[in-house]
Amino acid sequence: MRKILAIGGAVIKTARNELHEVIEKDKVEMLIHNGGSVFHDFQLATETLQSHSHSLDDLLQSYECNAKASHLLWEWFSGANSPKGSITNLCENRGIPVLMFTGLACDFWQLFNDSWEIFAKRSARDFSLLCTRFLTPFHYVCMGSAVIQPEVFTKAIAISKSKDFTSDVVDFLDMYRPRTRVAKFGTYYQMTHKEYLKGLI
Repeated sequence: MRKILAIGGAVIKTARNELHEVIEKDKVEMLIHNGGSVFHDFQLATETLQSHSHSLDDLLQSYECNAKASHLLWEWFSGANSPKGSITNLCENRGIPVLMFTGLACDFWQLFNDSWEIFAKRSARDFSLLCTRFLTPFHYVCMGSAVIQPEVFTKAIAISKSKDFTSDVVDFLDMYRPRTRVAKFGTYYQMTHKEYLKGLI
């Protein structure tokens, strides 16, 4: 069974190439970003950075260094294409649904626009799609999102009342929410995201 991958920013930062290959090999049926992973996806696809993101020292000088990817993300919410070279764009070109969930004040891109109605409608649409997908058997894998993805998963399961599924967690550390809300229905893989994705390849 192909995987529903629900990822955090660390997955994009540390296992981008492996994620790309897993998607190309048709191992993924749905990708779910949190606000960090989609931002870093757009950032790494469109900018040349010394690391996987701007340093805290840079951000303390001015958070405007995050402007370019932030504007692209808000445009994507409004229906624009995702940037070429992004994991999101790869999925969309292959017909793989891409969803996104986050909380207010969680992500730097939220500082560059206040079109919250667009954001809210996108979140509501994505949540409805997830609940509908949960009505039939699935394999959900939460990778590197210790709060947002486990909480969204819990609410979607409560609505769908699904009983026929497996849900696993992959992360560097043993975290409370992923273990108690997601991995209780599957396995907790305490390993790097790169290692897990290489196993799928």
